[in-house]
Amino acid sequence: MKKYLISLICVALALCAAACSEAGQPAVLKKVVFPGDYPDPSIVRDGEDFYMTNSSFTYYPGLRVWHSTDLVNWEPISFGITAEQDYSIFAPEICKVGGKFYIYYPTSAGVNYVVTADDPHGPWSDPVLLDAHGIDPGHVYAEDGKQYLYTNNGFCVELTDDGLAAAGEDSKLYDGWQFPQEWETEGFWLESPKLFQKDGWFYLVTAEGGTAGPPTSHMVVVARSRSALGPWENSPYNPLVHTYSADEEWWSKGHGTIFDDADGNWYVIYHSYRNGYHTLGRTTIIESVVWTEDGWPKLADEGLDFAEDEEGSAQFAVLRDVSNPLMWSDWAGGFNGARLSTFTAPDTAYEFSAKFDVPEGGRGGLYLFYNEKANIGLEYPAGQYWLRIRNDHNIATTEWSLDGKEWTVVESGKDVSSFHHNNYQGFFALRPSILSTEGVSVSEVSYQKK
Repeated sequence: MKKYLISLICVALALCAAACSEAGQPAVLKKVVFPGDYPDPSIVRDGEDFYMTNSSFTYYPGLRVWHSTDLVNWEPISFGITAEQDYSIFAPEICKVGGKFYIYYPTSAGVNYVVTADDPHGPWSDPVLLDAHGIDPGHVYAEDGKQYLYTNNGFCVELTDDGLAAAGEDSKLYDGWQFPQEWETEGFWLESPKLFQKDGWFYLVTAEGGTAGPPTSHMVVVARSRSALGPWENSPYNPLVHTYSADEEWWSKGHGTIFDDADGNWYVIYHSYRNGYHTLGRTTIIESVVWTEDGWPKLADEGLDFAEDEEGSAQFAVLRDVSNPLMWSDWAGGFNGARLSTFTAPDTAYEFSAKFDVPEGGRGGLYLFYNEKANIGLEYPAGQYWLRIRNDHNIATTEWSLDGKEWTVVESGKDVSSFHHNNYQGFFALRPSILSTEGVSVSEVSYQKK
């Protein structure tokens, strides 16, 4: 009888989970939604719509904005930054202030900016210099209606009513959560403050441990307070997200934001490196969150495998769509005296090719490009030709052709697995890229998973 009752309970739970999924409220969402170079995800909900952006570093246009209604299928809709900049943009915060959308972002120049738009589809304003110090901004409305911006190392500054300037000096309000000393990390590195309210509490979500380095470096930790200005108490369930072993599929999991949907379901979105593929950059992952009886968030099912889209899914079709100009960005300053247009690869094995028509005195080329010191490619002067690069699990082959059918290998067996941040800094990714000078025609651009 006992076994029979247990079986009935299991069936009932399964039916409940299925019903929730059919109603558009999955019992558990644990999904890789942006494989490839989509680090530092920041998300905001506006009714039933979600908008997200990521770090864009030295690529421009930058701060690509994404839209979704189900957290699984996303489409690119605009760029927050359209002009070339002479600094790197990282760890942005997208939020809604009054009736407008804001993106706060720090730069490698040591200053913060903000851009605004009436609609996330754009147009976005020119950048406004924000007199706020630190990096990784996180916006919050306090209990008295005033606005504040948290930055790394637990600092906070009040903002003016329009959210476009600091209204005073910053002060340190949070010391972080001390993880065990024996954990292998890059350091303490209290970063990525993201704030939200629930049931009379303000929750502060931060990153610690460093972004790259050892597989176990990064994490997501949670604190709460009755006031947006603290004092903060740390969750007894910290860390919310963390890689505990180099044997895990996803390394350096961290930089999280907790948010809800219109139906009251809760999630955390964060980034992570795929084991063995630092070259792809940091992937965006979403997991469901549940709440304990004492009011703390925990992952809904830590033992569940990650769900990934099939090759023919709508989401992967968007990520592989080389015909969409919103999927391309240029490397600021160019490369070797020419324009370098880059595309984000979502796959561990792929083929990238293009046809070039190059006038006399021009140049056209194809690269796998991390930065000026870490790249592999080929380029040719005047003429019509096809170029192709195959990246087979970090082993690259370059080829050329006069007709796009018969191919000649130029270089093969090139190991590019070391072309990533831990060796070359910058937090970039190894991207399929097209080099061209003025007057060069590039057509038949193709990206295919292999």
